[in-house]
Amino acid sequence: MRWSLMGTVALSVVLAGCSTGPKAVVSVAAGAPVEQPTGWRATATSDDQRRIDDLTGRMQRMLAALPATMRARVAAQGMLLNPTAGLDAPTLSPGSYQCRLVRVGGRRGVVSYKSDFCYIAMVDGKQSFTKQTGTQLPGGWLFDDDSGKRLIFLGTLRPQQAPSAPPYGEVRQRDVAAVIERIAPFRWRMALVKNDGQGDQTLDIYELIPVVNGSS
Repeated sequence: MRWSLMGTVALSVVLAGCSTGPKAVVSVAAGAPVEQPTGWRATATSDDQRRIDDLTGRMQRMLAALPATMRARVAAQGMLLNPTAGLDAPTLSPGSYQCRLVRVGGRRGVVSYKSDFCYIAMVDGKQSFTKQTGTQLPGGWLFDDDSGKRLIFLGTLRPQQAPSAPPYGEVRQRDVAAVIERIAPFRWRMALVKNDGQGDQTLDIYELIPVVNGSS
């Protein structure tokens, strides 16, 4: 099954089989029942689960490794680059958002790019995320997290030239996972746990700000 980012309806097909219902248990011979993962952990690959759990530590390590000359650039981003800035009530309202990429690490240290547009939609009672403009276009589903301070994004990356992308978990190279946190009133960050093609050398963080009606 494949999905196109031209519409949010197709996103309902991508992870239609995902379940966030009550915990299931499976009996193990000669042993106690073993709880099976639920929510986002029931969908996420083991590698992405590990990266999500380590995100705060990774941000701290990468910021600490930056040269002193980058301190002003880090400070200019405010709470966006504060690893522990997550607040309660992380849910995003449906609608359009400006999504500005800030890349930490690599040869340039801290780089801010021009804003693109993203869209949050409700599809069959679940929230979808789609990046609509730019060269890299992640799209997928948002999941609640037990912490109450973050959402988990699981989706896939569609290059600008490609008409569609496979569902999450089908092609590992296309998988995208991220942690979304509210860091201020009407301001969120979406930190990708794996940067395509760069490994752990860089960390991509999107700033999400709602588009006010009538603004461009």
